Amino acid sequence: MTKTMHMLEIYDLDDFTGDNPVILSGNFIVFGPEGRKYYILNLVHPIEYEEQQVSRVAIRPHYDGDPIVKVIESICTVEIALPGSDTDYQEGKGYGFNDFVFWKVGKINPSHH
Repeated sequence: MTKTMHMLEIYDLDDFTGDNPVILSGNFIVFGPEGRKYYILNLVHPIEYEEQQVSRVAIRPHYDGDPIVKVIESICTVEIALPGSDTDYQEGKGYGFNDFVFWKVGKINPSHH
């Protein structure tokens, strides 16, 4: 399967000084708390947050009515979560509240390059 490339614009940059937007490659879907689906992506260039290297994020639609496919295939406002400590997302598995550290809101779109 070819990985889909995405651009993610991060809103509210108060505690973030990295590149914006960031480029990511899409991986797979996992299941989170409250029946929500999350799209797991790898950052092409890891970012630093609270003195740790972040190379993977989990995103979900910001608006309740938006399906996860909108995050993957079109422009969508999203909630961005960082992995919880010791969380290594695996395709199709379910995760709890402690496996997602909610961080920012942003806008994702498929990259055209």
